[in-house]
Amino acid sequence: MKARSKPGIRARWDYSYTVLLLCWCGWIAIYLCRSVLAPILPAVSRELGLTHAQGGMIETAYLLGYLIAKIPAGLVANRIGTKRTLILGMVGYASATALNFLATGFNSLFAFRFLIGLFQGVHLPLANSLLSDRFGDRQGIAIGFHESGANVGNTVAYPVTVAIASSLGWRYAFLFLSLPAFLLAGATTLLLKEERRPEPMGGMENLVDDENGLMHYFWLLAPMGIAHAAYNFCLRLLLTFAPSFLVESRGMGLGTAGLIAMLMPAAGFIAKISSGFVAEKIGRIYAISGGLALSGVFIFVLSRVTGEVPLSVTFVALGLVLYSFSPTIYTTVTSNLPHRLKPIGLGAVTMTGSIFGALSVSIIGYLIDGAGYETTITVVSMVVLLATLLIFMMMRGVTSRRFAIE
Repeated sequence: MKARSKPGIRARWDYSYTVLLLCWCGWIAIYLCRSVLAPILPAVSRELGLTHAQGGMIETAYLLGYLIAKIPAGLVANRIGTKRTLILGMVGYASATALNFLATGFNSLFAFRFLIGLFQGVHLPLANSLLSDRFGDRQGIAIGFHESGANVGNTVAYPVTVAIASSLGWRYAFLFLSLPAFLLAGATTLLLKEERRPEPMGGMENLVDDENGLMHYFWLLAPMGIAHAAYNFCLRLLLTFAPSFLVESRGMGLGTAGLIAMLMPAAGFIAKISSGFVAEKIGRIYAISGGLALSGVFIFVLSRVTGEVPLSVTFVALGLVLYSFSPTIYTTVTSNLPHRLKPIGLGAVTMTGSIFGALSVSIIGYLIDGAGYETTITVVSMVVLLATLLIFMMMRGVTSRRFAIE
């Protein structure tokens, strides 16, 4: 019996890494589809006659779809299974990305981006919940690696999008970068096993209000939700408008702007891989608040520097600090919540970030139109620093409630 148990343990161990790899590739596919628009937004805006505010509203459409999917994702997975829900999401956002090939103006872009966000929103809560259950005490490192897939996809998407747009036109960039998601849906169908169903959850009122429901964890989820909102606030500025900022305010060509903007998610890959180790060394409170505070500082620096080398260094610094704490947010939630509440709790936290991101991206676009890039970037940096102080104070208060947050 002992001899036969070892292969079984090894097989389960190996399969855990299969799950991790599929989830990691899911983030890559998501960001290949999600990041197509930003590097070619100046070209799309010229052809379709979009303003900066409309460019921001298109990203708002994505975030609206993204946040709507968050909490229902866990409920749908409980009905039809995690595997089927993830595959449905992959096919959905791949198809919606390909449809951008047919875009004729603001309305069609708005609708397609909404659908991309809607189908992509299921991945984060479901995938991180899978990894939390499978990796247990090692979930911080596993989730950190998983989250790095977003940076790989974002980094690859920028130069590939510019190359395709330069040779074939911007419409073909959407078409070609949707293909990996279709391929991943096929791989997931073949390789991912259906996970066990969660324990019966009862009605939605029990999930929220009973003594073991989400309200019991409010003082944990509240600072995590605010931290995720601040994280999204920074990302909406940088991922949506960085190429346009470099082209319009710093006088760079589209290709150079795309490459420099790519440095931030590229550096973020290192930040996410190391996030679990950093959180273990300095504690989750300082990992989250410190990463956010430094992000505010470097965003302010961005408004003051010119030239390719200083801007490149600033974007690398931003990548190293901005992407360093989001996996710690997710790990803090999954390590404190019971299995049945993990997708719902993660959905609530990320939905908070998405709501703020959906509102802020349009506001940022209006500020750029009215006050220019430098003023807008300065305002964002000040808001981030004030938010950091609030989050730090709230997290310090959470430690007295016996949650594993330090």
